[in-house]
Amino acid sequence: MKKVLVTGANGQLGQCLQKIAPSYKKLNFIFNGSKELDITNILEIEGAFVKGNFDYCINCAAYTNVEQAEKTPDIAYKVNAEGVKNLANVCKSYNTTLIHISTDYVFDGEKDEPYTVKDVPNPINEYGKSKLLGEKHIQEIM
Repeated sequence: MKKVLVTGANGQLGQCLQKIAPSYKKLNFIFNGSKELDITNILEIEGAFVKGNFDYCINCAAYTNVEQAEKTPDIAYKVNAEGVKNLANVCKSYNTTLIHISTDYVFDGEKDEPYTVKDVPNPINEYGKSKLLGEKHIQEIM
């Protein structure tokens, strides 16, 4: 049975995954909120992976308070960029597939049609910039 670590399990997306997880009988989901697994602490991540031997990691962990990110961007960057970098490094070390959930905030919202993966990101706030930096870390590492 494949093992799937879900970070940010207590957030909106993590809770949605918890609701549908029982439908996937061939997957063993392990749900961790920030109290169980702080992605900004690489030692905690490594400890979880030593015990877990995960096949997949779905990263739902994020600092999503857009307005507060403008006032205290260091918190947003710590979670959305450095935390993601930590996950990418550990996933690479353990040959774990990382599935990372980003945001439309990496774009400026000026396009009159839906964005595609080929569009160039252009975040207009600190939240979007922190999420984009996390994406770049994944691309560089993995």
